[in-house]
Amino acid sequence: MKFSPTRCFLVLLLLIGFSFSAKAQNVVATNAWTAAFAEAAGAKNVTVLAPFKMQHPTEYELRPGDISRVMKADLIIYAGYETMLDRMRKGLHVDENKMLQIDTRYDLSTLRKSIVKIAEKLGTTEQAEANLKQIETVINQAKATLKQDGMLEEPVLVHFFQRPLAKELGLKIAGVFGPATPEARQIADMAKTHAVLIIDNAHNPVGKPLQEVLPDARMVSLLNFPGTHGTQTLMDVIRYNVEQLTQVSSDLKK
Repeated sequence: MKFSPTRCFLVLLLLIGFSFSAKAQNVVATNAWTAAFAEAAGAKNVTVLAPFKMQHPTEYELRPGDISRVMKADLIIYAGYETMLDRMRKGLHVDENKMLQIDTRYDLSTLRKSIVKIAEKLGTTEQAEANLKQIETVINQAKATLKQDGMLEEPVLVHFFQRPLAKELGLKIAGVFGPATPEARQIADMAKTHAVLIIDNAHNPVGKPLQEVLPDARMVSLLNFPGTHGTQTLMDVIRYNVEQLTQVSSDLKK
């Protein structure tokens, strides 16, 4: 067989990729949400920095005990909105090559993009695809239920951070509020929508003033970060959220 520099180079790349995939199992995630994406991608025993039940995990500051975990990590999964990133980069000078940024939203396109991005680093694409299939099934089943109940024709108001899931489910979004508390003019405008449902965000709920001007509307608070209501994984959160919505849909149908 003739020596081929190109072939040798390709083999070397494959070996490097395999080596990284084999060893990059010491995965650190900045919070419960990025950890849930990592686990959906096939990562095992993910170290989570911000506590699961923290009300505002994006504001978590690194503690002394976190430093060794960060420095020993093979891969650090982050979203970009975390306060701790400044210290990681400027204080600890963490190698950018082991930091992987993902988007954290619950629309299927983002879920697939972020989960596959992690899985390609870990060499776990087969597990990631299996998990994605389950997630897609749950979301599509919820969409079918909402459609059957006629919920997709009803106007709803949705918190900015819950808009991706609401849009993915096909809900008729009549207005978006948050993350700041709605101002008087916005409240007045949204009162005219005659929305039957207000979808708030459990991590920074600001929808109560809207319920005061739409007293007949139902209100639900959906999750982004796992950690409450028995949730730990992406699937847990998605199931919890769609159950809240399909329950309202069923009640309104009666």
